[in-house]
This record gives sequence, structure tokens and C-alpha cells, in this order.
Amino acid sequence: MFTPDFVTPFFSPVIEEQNPLAMDLTIAIVKLYFQTKGGIERKKGDLNNIAISYWPFYLVPINTNNAYFIEAKSLYSDRVKTRVNNVKLPNVTQDVDEASIDSFVKSIDKYVGKVEGFSNFERDEKKLDGFIPAASFSNYFQSLLRTIRQPYMDSSFSLDPTVSENAVNYTHQEVLKLFDDGPIDQMKSQQEQFESLCDKWIAKIENFMGDQIQDAVDSLKKKGDWLWPRPSDALDQTIDKLQDQLKILRTKGEEENVKESIMDADLASNTSADINRMLDDYKRNLRNLDDKVREETISIDEKRKGWQDSITTIRAIEERMQRAVRGFEDQEHTIRSKFLEDRTISFKTEKVVACGIPVLLLNFSRKGKMETTVMAPVILEEVSAFHKNPFKEPKGFSDFEKSVTDWFLGKQNEYEVQKSIKQQDLFSMPNLVIDVSNCIDKLLDLGYLDKKKHGAIRDDEVHNLFRKE
Repeated sequence: MFTPDFVTPFFSPVIEEQNPLAMDLTIAIVKLYFQTKGGIERKKGDLNNIAISYWPFYLVPINTNNAYFIEAKSLYSDRVKTRVNNVKLPNVTQDVDEASIDSFVKSIDKYVGKVEGFSNFERDEKKLDGFIPAASFSNYFQSLLRTIRQPYMDSSFSLDPTVSENAVNYTHQEVLKLFDDGPIDQMKSQQEQFESLCDKWIAKIENFMGDQIQDAVDSLKKKGDWLWPRPSDALDQTIDKLQDQLKILRTKGEEENVKESIMDADLASNTSADINRMLDDYKRNLRNLDDKVREETISIDEKRKGWQDSITTIRAIEERMQRAVRGFEDQEHTIRSKFLEDRTISFKTEKVVACGIPVLLLNFSRKGKMETTVMAPVILEEVSAFHKNPFKEPKGFSDFEKSVTDWFLGKQNEYEVQKSIKQQDLFSMPNLVIDVSNCIDKLLDLGYLDKKKHGAIRDDEVHNLFRKE
């Protein structure tokens, strides 16, 4: 038989009362009064039996100060994404190409882009039985669990869990993956490898820059491309020939031989043209060499600028990598913090403990037909002069109450439930009516009931409900 170590109060916040059972029953009667619009007996019939059952939960420690809990009848399950799949993380060794500077820069840019997409990293996902979805948990269940206490009485019947201890351990191992630093450590290790590669390539590029010959002439000479043009040997011969022709031309002039002088002048003119052509070739070769020097200068400057730009780019990508890894780490801490905020309560325990949520079962009979009303713990609104109903139903309450109602009223459970209700019947407890009346007075004093509703519930409803024919 499931025996809870702790239970939640039937209502919250806890109103200090010498007889908590009486206050729980009072809260249930007051709520029924509002639900039936002031006619519990008229709409429900005569109250025959009262029993309390505990719906089983496990409180599971996640750290020294917090615990989450698992609903033990498998009403709930949730698909939970836990740890990032290490195998799917970006890998420096696989993703970085070191064939050249350009390929290295392109590949690390692409690699860091993958790391920057950390919010989309593939995560392990499992369906966990008994694990309550955060949307349901965050309001109703947390409100109850903040005020858990020791069971206040033995006269109740508990429901045996259907979620086994092995299932709880399995769920806990999956939940612990949320707090596993393995993926973070792996990404930090990847970052170290990444920065080591970047440092290696920056040093390599700086060596290239240090070894670079920046003088264009020296660079061409080292390459073997510095070829100073030389005037053709034929130029000297042609100049000598022209000088000879000029001597002959002068001699003919002295002899005043017109025809021969004209012929000699033509020959000298042709020779001079040959010299001009040879000089033009020489000048063209010089210009070509000058162009090559300018091109080499531009090439040297462009190469140096390219190296400098590569270093700047690598360092910028390094900073992106650092931000991405920090972002990934921050995301993991945020996910963990959100889990603690949404799914846990402040509760210190070193082991899994049993917890029960009390469910009040009221058997009403009407025209010979019995009907069981199942009531889950309620939450009182803050006292306000404007409220008409002191109860609120936070998200998750109606789903839970419907689920437990379906279970208790299900055909497969009807016989055992009614047998347990009658065995644990609290209807005839001594002074129960007096205690309930006193609790109704207290609700008036605290402002949850006005005088009109207080009188109607205490003097009419309670008197009729607890009257045995």
C-alpha cells in the first residue's frame, strides 16, 4: 500500500486550524455551495459518506534545495528534450579545411556559423511517464506543493502507484541529462582546438609576411624575372656602318659629285632608320620591364593586404566563436534555470519521497441512487471586497480534477473505491459538524465569506448535509 511521507493541503494558502480535516471538508462544502448556486442538498442529495484518498506522487531531488515530482498514476506524460546530442555537435577536425589560406578562412567561417546555430542543436528527446507538462505544472501543482506537510490523519486510503520505481529512476536519469556539462565541455574543447588552429595559421601568415620581399626589383630578381634589356650587337655594327657612310658622304661632298653624294646620303639615311628601329626596340623592352616592376609592386601590395585581411578575418571569426560558445553555455544554464523555475519546488531531500494530493470523495444519495462527487484541492483567492467566489482554478486544475474524477468513477474501479470509502468513512466522526461550523465562522472572519453566504452555508447546508435520516 502506498503510504505518503508528505501530503499537500486541500486548500492553499494553509489556514492554521486545530482540525485540518474539518477545514478541508469545509472548503469542499463552500466550493460546492458556489458550484450549485446555493443548493447542495437540492442538487446533489443527502450526504452519506465522506472519505479522503491520496493521489500518489514522487518528489525527486534534483539538487540540494529543489525537487521535481512525478505523478505516479500515469495520468500525465511529456516529451522532454534534454541533453544536446554530442555526436551531432560541430567538429573542428571534420569541418576545417587547411589546404590553403582561403580554404581555411572559408571553412572556419562556415564552421562557426554552425556553432552560432546552437539553439537548433539536436537534443535527446524522450517520452517520460508521470512527467507533468510544464504548462500544467507551473500554476496549480506548484501552488499546492509550496505548502506540503506531514499527513494529518490516518483515516484515508491511498492509491498504489502504476509508475514503478524503475520508471522513476529512468525518468530521473533522463532529467539529469539536462544538467550534464558534457556538451558544454565538448564545445569548450572544440573552441580550444579552433583557437589553436587559428593561432597556427596567423603565425604562418605572419611568417609569410616576414619573408616577403617588398622591393619589386629584388622580388623579380629572386624569381628570375629581372631581365635587363641589352641593345642588339647589330646596333654597334650599324652605327659603325653609318659612321663609315658619313665619312664617304663628306668625301663625296668635297669632290662635289652630286649623283654619288645622293646615293651615299640615301644609304646613310637607311642605315640611320635601322638604328632608330633598334633603339625603339630597346626602349620598348625597357618599358616592358618598367611595367613588370609596377605589376610586381601591385602584386606585392595585394598579397600583403590579403594576408593582413586574412589575419583580421581569422581574429574576427575567433571572436564570433567565443561569443557562440558563451551563448551556448548561457542557453544551457537558462534551460536549466527554467526547468528549476517551472518544474520544481523548494524542497530539501536526499532521496525520492512519496507525496500525496488529497482527493475528497463525497457520496450523495438521491431518490435511491448514489452518486460520488470527487473534489481536488482548491486554491483560495486573495481576500477582496470585490470577489463573488473565493476560489480560483489555475491552469492545470480542471484537467487534473477531471482526470482523477474519471479514474475514481470508472467502472473498473467503482467496486474498490466504494468499498474503501465505506471502510474509511469519516461522516460519523465526533464533533465533525461543530468543527465544520467553526471553520465556516473562521472563513467569515478572514473575509472569504460575507454574512449572507456564511449564514446560508452554516445554518442551512451544513445542518441538512450532516443530518442522518
